[in-house]
Amino acid sequence: MRTILLSLSFLPYLTLAGIDGWLHERSRRVPRIEQALHAGAAISLIAFAVGVFSARTALASIALGIFAVLAAADEFGFHGHLAARERRIHFAAYAALLVFVFAWQWQAMNP
Repeated sequence: MRTILLSLSFLPYLTLAGIDGWLHERSRRVPRIEQALHAGAAISLIAFAVGVFSARTALASIALGIFAVLAAADEFGFHGHLAARERRIHFAAYAALLVFVFAWQWQAMNP
């Protein structure tokens, strides 16, 4: 049941991140530095998910911290000029990720 709850709470973020990735490919040319930030963020997010789903709190926490730093650098360094539609998708994606983080913490406190 834990895995199902966590999976369902992760799906909205994955969906929004997929839409954002598609918009990046369709609407603008992404500079190499931003591509590197995206790659690092993706790797850290995968490590975060592995940590969450395998109950390795230290791995999940460190990976989430790295993701937050890389995502903030990407957001503040490259996304200030984006169209409002894409900025709304970013906000919704981060909100959905926060819901997943809350679900992870809730299940950790209520085994």
